[in-house]
Amino acid sequence: MKKWVGCILLTLGLALSAGAAPLRIALADFEDQTGMGSDAYLGGSLAPGALADKGALLLGKRMAASPSIALIDRRDFTRQIEEQRLTDAGRPTEVRPSLLHAAQALRADAVVRGSILSFSTGKQMINQGGYTAELAQVTLRVALQAQSALDGEVIAIADGAAQIRLRQTEAVQTVLSEDEVLGLMEQAIDETFAQIEQDLVAWQAAAAARPTILLSVKTDADPALVEINGILVGTTPLEGYELYRGDHVLRVGKPGYYDLTKRILFQNDTAIEVPMLKTELSADELAEVLKSIRMHAFIGEPGMIINTIRDADWDR
Repeated sequence: MKKWVGCILLTLGLALSAGAAPLRIALADFEDQTGMGSDAYLGGSLAPGALADKGALLLGKRMAASPSIALIDRRDFTRQIEEQRLTDAGRPTEVRPSLLHAAQALRADAVVRGSILSFSTGKQMINQGGYTAELAQVTLRVALQAQSALDGEVIAIADGAAQIRLRQTEAVQTVLSEDEVLGLMEQAIDETFAQIEQDLVAWQAAAAARPTILLSVKTDADPALVEINGILVGTTPLEGYELYRGDHVLRVGKPGYYDLTKRILFQNDTAIEVPMLKTELSADELAEVLKSIRMHAFIGEPGMIINTIRDADWDR
């Protein structure tokens, strides 16, 4: 009986997973966060930064092979980021769109990024009866993080490592090739992604039932940075940003201006206008700001004008 129940549950699980649409994933770059380096002969001659660049390709290969994931072309992702670079009063600005904003523009469900945490060698020296040997262990550890493209929620974080043990003697010396080091990285990525993939599929099922709203934010000093729950999601003017319905902390800021932080319960599509206040004002600018404050009944810190958008208004 138990055997038949197990078979039925397995069949149902496969049917549900087969019916779900593949997750659209945007792959961000790998980062080099290594500290201690590996031995020069045991892969240490390879630049960790170059390994990190290749890690993105290996992770993309692994993700593309998964039936539960539809991988967004990284060229499209990079192009989207470049197209969203902004200017301030016609001049180039350092304010850059976030990865999440670019991912939403491509209708991604999540953004996955990776890091090489360590690439190092541990050694043990053996000297016995005049015989000397060196036991070396090369370890390459990677980490992966998946974030929701809707609000920056961290869906999953996992790390994994691959190792190779070598015996070095006066008679036999091993030198690791670049291909062997890349093999270690591929093993570590495969192990780590297997953990992330399970969490992504579980998150997809839960997220499908969560209602969303559309948020638009603009200021009188665009572009400004927009953070939701401490995560940078884009720059103003932010239009039609999809967000889970509920309570969120919105922060709008820009160098040279006071930051504005508000906790807001979002229940419907919402448009927010934020008046920005400079940290240093001339006498004329201060008089104009005080006049605006009286007109709009803003008291103390810069306020917000929040409008709920009806569906008909949004369509226009």
